Formats: sequence, structure tokens, C-alpha cells
Amino acid sequence: MKPAVKAQLLSNLKFLKLSAMLAEIEVCVRQARESSTDYGEFFLHLTELEVAARMENGRKRRIKEARFPLLKPIETFEFEAAPDLDTRLIRELLDGQYIKEARNVIFLGRSGTGNYVKHSLM
Repeated sequence: MKPAVKAQLLSNLKFLKLSAMLAEIEVCVRQARESSTDYGEFFLHLTELEVAARMENGRKRRIKEARFPLLKPIETFEFEAAPDLDTRLIRELLDGQYIKEARNVIFLGRSGTGNYVKHSLM
């Protein structure tokens, strides 16, 4: 890529606030050149990087704005500590299919103990 073109491209990406594309453009150009990627695939890859970065930044922003006192992602949950918990059902619920199907999920049990969990898929 010619230096003048590269400088203008970097300036445009910065002006348009396409930070992920700006950060990855040189690597993507090199990879495209090495693999003889066509322009459409090249731009698709670049825009996918930008979309993924924006989605991740949005997720982080929403978590920060929620001001949770403690973050407890499901990946850190110790299923062994709750032997009565139906882990298969929990994993099934994690995929979110019940939302697409407009089904309700109700968890019942003593608050804070995690000893008793009952489910209802309506």
C-alpha cells in the first residue's frame, strides 16, 4: 500500500471512529495479500472485527453501568457444590432458546442458599 494511501486510510478510520479496524488494518492487509483474498472478503473480515469489538464494548459498558456489587459469571459457578441442581437444565437455559420461544422460566427456592431450585418451563 502506498504511504499516502495508508496515511489517508488510517486518518479516515480514526475520523470515523472505527477503532478495531484501525488497530487491525495492517495485519488484515498483510494476511489478505498473502492469501490473495478478494476485496469483498477483505472488507467483510474488517467489518466483522469492528462489529465484534463494538458488541464486546457495549456488553462491558452495560455491565459497568449496571453497577453490580459483585460479578458472578456462570463459568465460575461450582456445580459440584449444589448436587441437587439440574445442571443439564441450567446449561439448556443458558442457550436462551426459551426467550426465542417466548417461554417463562421461574426459579423457586430459599433466598441466597442455592440449596433448593425448582424450575417451571411454561
